[in-house]
Amino acid sequence: MRYLKKISNILATICIVLFSIHAYSMDQKIETNNIKLDFEGGHCFLSYSQSIFLLSEAREALSKGIPFHFLVTAKIFQKNKYGLSNVILSKNFYFQLKYKSLLQKYMVSDMNNQKSYFSNIDDALKKLSYIEKWNIGPSIELKEGTLELKTKLDKKYLPKALQINFNDKSWDVESVLTKYEIGKLN
Repeated sequence: MRYLKKISNILATICIVLFSIHAYSMDQKIETNNIKLDFEGGHCFLSYSQSIFLLSEAREALSKGIPFHFLVTAKIFQKNKYGLSNVILSKNFYFQLKYKSLLQKYMVSDMNNQKSYFSNIDDALKKLSYIEKWNIGPSIELKEGTLELKTKLDKKYLPKALQINFNDKSWDVESVLTKYEIGKLN
């Protein structure tokens, strides 16, 4: 009898570990990379690549007409003589992904409010995969500093029924807050 209890405890532990590994691997996320910062014409421009991964629940909600608004936040910090960080530049913008049922196409509205239409969701996500020359503010000569970049699904634009369900992680689509040293980006 004791032997069966030990085996059942071990099997339960193994099942929990395997389930948590599987759940973590099915995570929705946004990955950012290839970040480039340019200073030209009196402005500071940011370019980067991103990959947006959506679970089937989010894809299904999108195909039923729920629009997704993604918030991108970029901040540039510089340390003062006391070692504290001061925000030099801060900029937010939204891009939108939604399904137009009458056209039976996915619409992408980018940061310049230019609209593009695609027949499937993967092509629409590819359109969002490269952000090029985003004007984040007036140019300032920086030799040192830190750029923080984050992209996330803004839940306040989702229907109220989806906003209330706190336990459902299907709507937690976001990138990790990434920090890059300015000297390495130029």
